[in-house]
Amino acid sequence: MRYKELSKKWKVITTILIVLNALLIILIIVFTLFLSSYREQCAQLRAPLKKDDSLLIGERMKIERSGNESVAVNLYMPENIGNDKLPVVFNIHGGGFVGGDADMLDTQSDRIANEWNTVVVTINYTTADVKSVLYGSEEVRDTVLYFADHADSYHADTTRFTIMGYSAGAYYSAEAMRLLKENDFDIASLVLCYPWTTGLPTKNLSSDCPKTLFVLAGEDSISQKSKSYIEAMKAAGVDVEVIKYDSAVHSFIESNNPEGANDSAEGIESVVNSTQEAIARKAEKMIGEWIN
Repeated sequence: MRYKELSKKWKVITTILIVLNALLIILIIVFTLFLSSYREQCAQLRAPLKKDDSLLIGERMKIERSGNESVAVNLYMPENIGNDKLPVVFNIHGGGFVGGDADMLDTQSDRIANEWNTVVVTINYTTADVKSVLYGSEEVRDTVLYFADHADSYHADTTRFTIMGYSAGAYYSAEAMRLLKENDFDIASLVLCYPWTTGLPTKNLSSDCPKTLFVLAGEDSISQKSKSYIEAMKAAGVDVEVIKYDSAVHSFIESNNPEGANDSAEGIESVVNSTQEAIARKAEKMIGEWIN
């Protein structure tokens, strides 16, 4: 039936539906343009954080995955490996879910690989402006499983795997731990530094989760918000330890390295300074002792 042949009532209804459909199309177009622009802005902010290959201390690798894109990682081996099997630390950068880069942990990862006598792997997970947080967590999971499957090639002791994350990276770390448990692979320990825990599921926490260390910064609201997740872990029977540095600020551990100079975040001078650096080195020593 043609529009002009419709009754007045149906003409009104049809007109409303046409207008709503047009508005929906406009909204989709506007959202698509906004998302494209937002992704470009995020990519531009991340770009200065990536180091030239010639300057990178670690070894770049690609972890191939069946049915999914590969994961970019950086590998750090201690200088004096010997014949012993070594623990492995998966070092997960932060950045508010849409920022940061594994290269920001380059100097630190090389340092702790030698000071802790451990293999260190940093992971350039896909940020949340491009893929879901779950997708990024799966990338961390798959990287851990790759090194478990190829343990002999990297002198890795699969019974001493630790995932260590900072801020948003701690969220990815905790989620990766949950996904690994679903794959029947248990890591030895989890280190969550001033973690973003809002939204982290707690229903699957249990006493067989790995021992977990929380490193909190006293001058940091995100650290304070993690208390409910800490209590949920304890209530589930997880072996939890909490260390708080009262004078520390958010991102004090990873930012106080040469790569921190590339961070253009507002107020970065309150993070990158000799006071916070001293606390960061103290925290690193404590974490290394706790892991080992």
